[in-house]
Amino acid sequence: MPDETKEAKSLTAAVDAHKTTLALATGTLVFSVGLLKENLHFSCWAKWLLGISWCLLGVSIVAGSLVHLRVPMMIAEDKPNIHDQLFEIPGKIHHTAFVFGVILLGVAMIVILAAK
Repeated sequence: MPDETKEAKSLTAAVDAHKTTLALATGTLVFSVGLLKENLHFSCWAKWLLGISWCLLGVSIVAGSLVHLRVPMMIAEDKPNIHDQLFEIPGKIHHTAFVFGVILLGVAMIVILAAK
């Protein structure tokens, strides 16, 4: 078995991180949409915060999917480059949108629970 290069190892670690945050973003979005079934009062602020967090989580999911679509192409080209623009840019968008989406969802939950 050939030794794995530094670039290949870093790409593998990045793919694992993206895979984890993609699963978390999807689960968080599904969980938060489930709040609509609950008998909760949503203030105007809560509705806005939920809507924005859902948009951010959706962007995160799309960007994370684009990252995963790029990996097979890098493998086929035998160029495991973590700084590939088609991998790096959607990856940064994915992680940034994920973090802000989760933070806004947390704030929305605080607003919803405070109004109760």
